[in-house]
Amino acid sequence: MKIYKTTRASEYLGVSINTLKTLADKKIINSFKTDGKHRRFRQDELDVYMGIEKEKQDKLTVIYARCSTAKQKENLERQKDRLRKYAENKGYKFILIDEIASGINEKRKGIHKLLKLCFEGKVERVLIEYKDRLARFGYEYLDAIFKNLEITVEIIESKEKKYEEELAEDIMKILTCYSARYYGARGGRKKKNQVVESNGI
Repeated sequence: MKIYKTTRASEYLGVSINTLKTLADKKIINSFKTDGKHRRFRQDELDVYMGIEKEKQDKLTVIYARCSTAKQKENLERQKDRLRKYAENKGYKFILIDEIASGINEKRKGIHKLLKLCFEGKVERVLIEYKDRLARFGYEYLDAIFKNLEITVEIIESKEKKYEEELAEDIMKILTCYSARYYGARGGRKKKNQVVESNGI
């Protein structure tokens, strides 16, 4: 295995000597010192670092944009434009996932596609306009998943925008869903009681 002096190691990596020393001091790259206190680098350690850096560079930024209904499509387009411009200004390599679906819909194809990419290790950061674009409720659960996967979530707007109409629609969907479950269960019990009574049980 080749052993490099600091100067040769910096050339091998394509970084400055000062940068290499900093990486070694922070234990990002492993090194050792000779009896004469001169720092040396093993080639395999340098190769590991380059592999990690390459993997990081290959990862994507995923822009996620969402609106609840088709009549909000113009808003979705503006949302996408703002996110694209932000990513371009930052120099991010990105892909865009957008969808028209309620923020309380757990079966959204777009959010499932995003999570699949994250679990496959292909994502470095997720870029959104507001927290509720990812989820109307339970954003913290998604945020915890991203943190465990070492994925950064960048929210480009610090102040939440008011989507009163969209929020009202989501609340109505929740009420409709639970009402259906409640009355469905009630109807089932009523039918069961009728069967019991008709059979004299």
